[in-house]
Amino acid sequence: MTIQSDQAGAAAHAGTAGAVRVPEAMPARAVVVFAEETRLPKLRRLKPGFRHCFAYLALEQGWVGLDPLAHRLEIKGFMDWNREADLAAHLRRLGQCALTVPVLEPPRRLAPPLPFSCVETVKRLIGLHSWRIRTPWELFLELRKIYLDDVRYSFYNFLP
Repeated sequence: MTIQSDQAGAAAHAGTAGAVRVPEAMPARAVVVFAEETRLPKLRRLKPGFRHCFAYLALEQGWVGLDPLAHRLEIKGFMDWNREADLAAHLRRLGQCALTVPVLEPPRRLAPPLPFSCVETVKRLIGLHSWRIRTPWELFLELRKIYLDDVRYSFYNFLP
């Protein structure tokens, strides 16, 4: 899973913005977190515990958190966090629902044109293209098929 750099494009930008650094590889994994919290009344109709989702990406330098809120996208760097740490296990100990998932190589075609939402942002972040995944609960059910954690979610009594 590597990104091929466009030498001509990088050279064109080098004159105006300094040297362009293209990452050598995409992150191998992400931690997707599902949450209850929402301040938007219309989201209260969603499944309790699965009304919002956000993600952390493991990078060489540490972790980056991406929280797609209704009014903005929050991006925070956590460079002092160990990249090899089991972040999902730590978050589960704090009572959150978290899954470690691989960052997939998305198909080389247009992603489904769905509205901006936390689910759509997380799907694109991890390389998942799907028309049928629109709610955090549906995303959770799909990610349970590919998660990397060595844990069973039996403590969630509402899971099928």
